[in-house]
Amino acid sequence: MKTQAAIAHSSNADFKIEEVDLADPGVGEVRVKISACGICRSDLSALEGKETIQFPAVLGHEAAGVIEAIGDRVTSLKEGDMVIMSWTPACGVCPSCKRGEVHLCRRINMTTERKGPLSQNGEGVDRFMGLGAFCEHIVVPEAMAVPVSTTLTPNHSCLIGCGVTTGFGAAVNTAAVRWGESVAVLGCGGVGLAAVQGARIAGAARIFAIDPIPERRQVAINVGATAAFDPSDAMEKIIAATGIGVDVSIECVGQIATMQECFNMIREGGRAIVVGLPAFSELLTIPAIMLLREKVLTGSIYGSSKPDVDFQKIASLGESGQFQFTPLVDKTRHFSEINEGFREMRQGDLTRVVLTF
Repeated sequence: MKTQAAIAHSSNADFKIEEVDLADPGVGEVRVKISACGICRSDLSALEGKETIQFPAVLGHEAAGVIEAIGDRVTSLKEGDMVIMSWTPACGVCPSCKRGEVHLCRRINMTTERKGPLSQNGEGVDRFMGLGAFCEHIVVPEAMAVPVSTTLTPNHSCLIGCGVTTGFGAAVNTAAVRWGESVAVLGCGGVGLAAVQGARIAGAARIFAIDPIPERRQVAINVGATAAFDPSDAMEKIIAATGIGVDVSIECVGQIATMQECFNMIREGGRAIVVGLPAFSELLTIPAIMLLREKVLTGSIYGSSKPDVDFQKIASLGESGQFQFTPLVDKTRHFSEINEGFREMRQGDLTRVVLTF
């Protein structure tokens, strides 16, 4: 079939809305009509050439839509089902999936190497994170389209596909925040604000939000942080408030300096969780002796989640009002205004711009 996609023909170039060819769903595949897709920081990095993709490419991975067609041997989905896209293939056969750690699936890849159902003029087009959801229709494996029954609007539910699950899961799954604990969240973009809410819902008694932008600090307070600090004096204030450091810290920036601060502000026996994405070549140095004080440093990808279970749980929290989606979306634009949305996100002040189709 013919459909419309926003194609990036080279790094840092404007997107062009162009007609592309999309193959019918094959065995175990489904076709999804995209309803909404968030512009994630990872999409910005990909456009800047910082991720492993091949141009021309269709970016976009934080999406929600409706099943339009199914291929043979599809058992969990039917036409008309509302779905949220997942960027883990959850292949079920790799060692990670067999351990139940589908967020570590060995088939996760930022590039499809221009292979798959999407093409233009007979040449393959890459699809970021195996999805390429800045497109009116996509064809993906069944496991990458997760059915969710929800009354949330698509411009909210799409965020569950990446940023919300990544931040919420970092607090609830990876850090396993327990009631009464103290938590620091470094970086209050979309992922950080989701981490703040995850900590609140898990029962944290004190949640310290850290961000250089005053407006973001205020939003963090609005969604559950008990205090918010500028990074310039956050460490001193948190140590003063706790006496020994926080139980859990969650880094959502992706800079080596904030990762070190994340580790340094936890108490002895505390847990430091790194969510932010650094450059591949960057090295993190910490005092090795601190490991003997049982300080834990670990990473978190996709919130250590199981999308087929966690997506529905998060949507239900949104429906009940316990998780707030509205503060995470600064602006909604039509798909045709993707370049304007990227310029706004690149300025750094907005949490999320969501494209609707």
